[in-house]
Amino acid sequence: MKYNPTPIEIRPGKFPHTGWIDIAGKGVWTEVAIMTVDNNGNIHFFPLTALDNIDRQRFFNLISSRTAGSFPLYELCAQVTLGNGVNALTYFQQLVKVLTPTHQILAPRVGQIGGSIGASPQQFTQVAA
Repeated sequence: MKYNPTPIEIRPGKFPHTGWIDIAGKGVWTEVAIMTVDNNGNIHFFPLTALDNIDRQRFFNLISSRTAGSFPLYELCAQVTLGNGVNALTYFQQLVKVLTPTHQILAPRVGQIGGSIGASPQQFTQVAA
């Protein structure tokens, strides 16, 4: 990952869209798939340990494709149908968590955001409905 707007260190993984992060901020590094890092410094990820052998192979096929490094992982997943007939984004999205810069882990959902350290609510961009 070249762009890292978060104060949380992301150590690069062996493959595109993978890395190692200290989820709890206690020095224990976990290998993760990084869906995106948003403008507030939140990391959208899922631990690779959450995958069984079949899902691990599906994910490996996805990230080892010729164009894997050309797109963000969310976009790459949206373009791929897995061997089981399910869209990759739909399939892997159920595992995604959001890690905030203060090491809070959130489920991605509407109406809740994690902000960077010292951010005030006025700093967040409002989206018109």
